[in-house]
Amino acid sequence: MISSSRGRKRRIRTLSKAEVPSRALSSTDSSPAMAWTDVSGRLTASLRSLLLVFTLVLAGYVTWRMTVSAGDSSVPDQALVSNKVFSKKGDAVYSIQVLKEYRHDPGAFTQGLLYAGNDTLFESTGLYGQSTIRKVLLQTGQVKAINRMDSSVFGEGLTLLGERLFQVTWQTRTGFIYDRNSLKRLKTFTHQMDDGWGLTTDGKVLFGSDGSSTLYELDPNTMKVSKRTTVKYNGEAVFNLNELEYIDGEIWANIWMTDCIAKISPSDGTVQGWILLHNLRESLLRAGNRQIDVLNGIAWDQEKSRIFVTGKLWPKLYEISLKEITGPLNGSIEDICQLKLL
Repeated sequence: MISSSRGRKRRIRTLSKAEVPSRALSSTDSSPAMAWTDVSGRLTASLRSLLLVFTLVLAGYVTWRMTVSAGDSSVPDQALVSNKVFSKKGDAVYSIQVLKEYRHDPGAFTQGLLYAGNDTLFESTGLYGQSTIRKVLLQTGQVKAINRMDSSVFGEGLTLLGERLFQVTWQTRTGFIYDRNSLKRLKTFTHQMDDGWGLTTDGKVLFGSDGSSTLYELDPNTMKVSKRTTVKYNGEAVFNLNELEYIDGEIWANIWMTDCIAKISPSDGTVQGWILLHNLRESLLRAGNRQIDVLNGIAWDQEKSRIFVTGKLWPKLYEISLKEITGPLNGSIEDICQLKLL
């Protein structure tokens, strides 16, 4: 499930024989002074040409190194500024800047993530036989409390409403409610989504995803669906909605198998912007973390306006800020984010 990073090779142009100034001395060039002047001129022209090529190559190399060394805070390779149009009018596209890195359990197959105040996170992890719900200390990554789920259950999205944690599970229409303080399971519920993937709340209702293009609104008391909205970008449905987080009146959604987050209007499902996070996973891969899976997990500290992201089996959790990209990108959002649209 790991997406391969794609690099671009820079082509270095070298001079052909026809472009290098040359003239063989004839037998009639008998004057040593004239011969040396001619050779010197030829060498000077050749050196100038070579110097020009070297300068261009060096400038290109420096630019490339600056892009690479900028790491997580730079725009991803696929999104370097070009003269192509990146999106239709009104769409916002953002790169990210990493403000801080935190430890994250590299064995956690993150499916749900949320911030609960006092530098504490709640996290839901997946995989059969390894699914858990856990309380994690932000500053150290230490798992402070954990509830290990039955081996037949694959944990998925998680949200907190009041004193209750709501969790959905994969390939079922069942979920669980836990006490936030003890992590004790209080109740099992059924829902009307086709599957359980993501879950979040605005403090009143729940929003859920099932891997399709549908954003569900659920009553937290009955878990019945009160509204279904198709998430669309440029008029086309966006599939593979995964982990969700409610942030400042928008729903942010990880798009499964991509390095992109969609910023969605909960009222009509319109994608209002895209966040490009390619460099996070790519930097982990370059550091030798070959076991990592996809980007997944968004948490929002409303009090301090902090945004946290991580991924499945990632050894790091990142605090990030957004920077809007005002120039065009090298390709469309559909291509950069490898979107499945219909």
